[in-house]
Amino acid sequence: MEIIKFEKDELSQALQPVLSVVERRNALPILLNVLINFHQNRVSFTTSDIEIQITSKLLNKNNNLENVELTVSARKFYEIIKSLSETETISLSLLKEKFVVQQAQSKFSLQTLSSKDFPLIKLTDPCLLEFSFKSDKVKGLLNSVAFSMAVQDVRYYLNGLFLQISEKNVIAVTTDGHRLCFNSMSIKLSENSMETVTCILPRKAVIELQRIFNSERNTDVTFRVYSNYMEVILPTKKIITKLIEGNYPDYQKVIPQESKYHVKFNKKDLLEKLNRVSILTSDKYRGIRILLSGQKVQLKSTNSDQEEAIEEIITEEGTGELDIGFNVTYLIEALNNISSEKIGFSFTNAQSSAVITNSENTEFKYIVMPMRL
Repeated sequence: MEIIKFEKDELSQALQPVLSVVERRNALPILLNVLINFHQNRVSFTTSDIEIQITSKLLNKNNNLENVELTVSARKFYEIIKSLSETETISLSLLKEKFVVQQAQSKFSLQTLSSKDFPLIKLTDPCLLEFSFKSDKVKGLLNSVAFSMAVQDVRYYLNGLFLQISEKNVIAVTTDGHRLCFNSMSIKLSENSMETVTCILPRKAVIELQRIFNSERNTDVTFRVYSNYMEVILPTKKIITKLIEGNYPDYQKVIPQESKYHVKFNKKDLLEKLNRVSILTSDKYRGIRILLSGQKVQLKSTNSDQEEAIEEIITEEGTGELDIGFNVTYLIEALNNISSEKIGFSFTNAQSSAVITNSENTEFKYIVMPMRL
């Protein structure tokens, strides 16, 4: 029986977002598969790793189908679609428990597993909070802080992104214990939502959302927060992710309230010079010194071979005298994720954290601990 016909681009674009959740190996063979649901003029593709579930939908006005549900190998199905011609229509059908993909003279029969065994995440708890905004804004918020999440830290709650959602705004915070990134944006909650909710999105979920938002331009996005899950809904996609349990550190205690020294840089100029001095840093510690002297700033790096790199910058604003060390990688990553042309650095002393700010976004703050060199 023929199920439905699609163009190659349609199928590729629907399958690609869900494929990244599928592990190369899994103790549960069913999780190597994609759950395909055909219903009337719609087909949906769902993958899961138990922690994250992604669904992508496709519409086809030429078919009105009965409900058919099955699972097939996600990677094999995608590789087959990717290998087929751009010019011919692809036909999908079910024949004697085999899922058949056909195009012109090409035919592939894939083994199926029962859809009843696919572990779908079911949201049974009441929704605590719901809010919506455009995908471009969500993308900007996530991209501005995601880079400073911890990676496989034993403090599991640091391996994600902390969200504090209130009636007026959503605050996003990440930290790996050496640096902290803070940003916020205004929102409007739906009716019957709780006043304030906090949650921690896992690192993998954040990366998946970033990937999806990169292909979604100015699309409406709805967030629903539950006690243990978050649901993110777009017109053709839906992501459900388990939340990290635990108490996130009090980020407000980390952000310095006052600073003694302030410097303003041209971001492009500073980034180029940081990249150059980083060439001669120690491979292990990646430390550089920043020497302030009024409006003149010197960047200096050395290594165990007694090699040295020095760059000088005349800043637009600069006050005081200070000699302070930093991991240059932390500075470069921050600058790569700031879009404005001008950035500010604020220091208190050589032992206190520095604050990097974005001239075009007063809410953004990046706090980085100094190094002893």
